Amino acid sequence: MCALAIPMNLELRHYRYFAALAEELHFGRAAERLGISQPALSQQFRWIEQEAGAPLLSRSKRRLALTEVGAVFHEEALGVLRQVRHAELATASASRGDVGSASIGYVASAALSGLLPRLVYRFRQDYPAVRLAMREMDMPAQLDAVARGALDIGFIRPPLQALPEGLALFDIAAEPVVVALHATHALASRARIDVAMLRDETFICTHTEHGTGFYAITLAICGNAGFQPRVEALSSQMATIISMVAAGFGVALIPASMRAFAPPDVVFKPLARNEVTSQLAVVHRKNERSPTVLRLIERCRQGKGKDRQPG
Repeated sequence: MCALAIPMNLELRHYRYFAALAEELHFGRAAERLGISQPALSQQFRWIEQEAGAPLLSRSKRRLALTEVGAVFHEEALGVLRQVRHAELATASASRGDVGSASIGYVASAALSGLLPRLVYRFRQDYPAVRLAMREMDMPAQLDAVARGALDIGFIRPPLQALPEGLALFDIAAEPVVVALHATHALASRARIDVAMLRDETFICTHTEHGTGFYAITLAICGNAGFQPRVEALSSQMATIISMVAAGFGVALIPASMRAFAPPDVVFKPLARNEVTSQLAVVHRKNERSPTVLRLIERCRQGKGKDRQPG
């Protein structure tokens, strides 16, 4: 077969017209299939043939057949239509959030809670064409990164003093708070521990900024029991705090899910008469426009409360 340069003046509808005509080999049936009149199709075909610079159909005994040039042009037309269809499907998929990418920040305790891994796993199963990037970061760094656009969403542990402008926040889980004690501690054998019994203990905690994160939760729980905790050891990581309990530096109030990180020398005990919980929340931009990120945010909202930790 001869080669054919695709006419540059043709519009997409011309490729559709010729593809239908080449497959039906009948002007009436092709026009009906296309939803246009037969005279209109005949007129358009004459223009297509003029642009091609060669006959595309031959007529013999009232039957139509593709010429050699027409057969080549038919393949070219089908290729154009396939590309257009692929572009349409890809665009529709992107607009639905079925493809694309999203970056997720998280505090370590969110990963150990089990909720974050399950959310990410289910999302990846449902949307395998979406690329997810995950970065462990402390809460202040996440808030800054989401606000700047360096992250799309963040999994954090409220409370916080103020939310940066342009960000929104919603809770997805609430966990009981437990106390981590060294296995040889005098209270280690108790089933539950009254917070007031920890009055004279040294506390290991995260963040020193008042009103922020687990530092604020520790102050609230101890304050409800009538005392100000003596916080002398600090770390940004819950796992490090538990390791410090194992090393005998003090006790720590932590989310119940952190019991998954259990050194042999540490025990975890529920608190008696305590209603303060640890929230796990998702932070995102209010003006988010990415369909993929919006779909991920909606999936997080749908997963709210489905993975609560036992007390």
